[in-house]
Amino acid sequence: MASIRVKDDGSTPIVAKGRESPFKQGDFYVFEVTDEEAKYWNKLPPGRKDEIWKLSRKEAKDVRQLVEAFVYKPRHTK
Repeated sequence: MASIRVKDDGSTPIVAKGRESPFKQGDFYVFEVTDEEAKYWNKLPPGRKDEIWKLSRKEAKDVRQLVEAFVYKPRHTK
C-alpha cells in the first residue's frame, strides 16, 4: 500500500463507504491507495491534482474512486 497527499483547502474530504478515512498530516490529507494509483498520482502535475480534487467534491465522490477510474480504464474502446 502507498499513499497520496491532497492539499487541504478547508473542506472535509468525501470518503466512500467501506474505505478508510484519510488522516491529516500538516496541510495535507493522506489517502491510502495501491502502488499503481500512487505512481499515477505522483506523475500528475500539481494543477491536474487540484482539478481532480475539485471534481471529487463536485461529483461527491471519493478522490480514490476518480484516480482508480484513470488508472484501471480499458486501453481500447469500441
